[in-house]
Amino acid sequence: MRILISTDIFGVTADIIRLVGSINNEHVIVEIVDPYDGEIKCFINEHSAYKAFLKECGHERYFDKIHHAVSSSVEDLVIIGFSAGASAAWRVMDCCFKAAPLHFIGFYPGQIRNHLNVIPQYPCTLIFPNHEEHFNVSQVSDVLSKVDKVYCINTEFGHGFMNPLSAHYSSRGADAFNAVINQISQLTDVTMLRRLLQR
Repeated sequence: MRILISTDIFGVTADIIRLVGSINNEHVIVEIVDPYDGEIKCFINEHSAYKAFLKECGHERYFDKIHHAVSSSVEDLVIIGFSAGASAAWRVMDCCFKAAPLHFIGFYPGQIRNHLNVIPQYPCTLIFPNHEEHFNVSQVSDVLSKVDKVYCINTEFGHGFMNPLSAHYSSRGADAFNAVINQISQLTDVTMLRRLLQR
């Protein structure tokens, strides 16, 4: 099995590397797709990270990078995306691939508000924060919950709660969701994973 992790605007961080280490084993190939082609960046805050993201990659190029990574896969594939990486991966889900992704799990995909017309071809689990600056989370998740193959989870945590570099990081939220992600056998069992994430 192959797990594709699409990062947020911070790119490859110590926490992403820890996540890869926690799920990597002899039966799983873990690949990271990030905006900076693997170069580790040090940002002073989210504003500087977003400026760098727009300058060095941007949403369209990030979509292309994730599309290429998914289309080149021949193994069973699970995609885990965060923020900008989740939004780009969401857009990829309405494309057809020779090896169909088994499951896409997207954490706080803020740009999804601009892509509500996507019709995913594969199971998608979207994990929303308790608030987004640019849209009403409840309204968007209600719309997407009615789309075939989509399951939405609204959390009590802020945007970026999985990333220690984010202003809204929550160790409680990150620990709870990482505990589920680390159960590799559950990643392809869509029904079971959704049940565990909903707790």
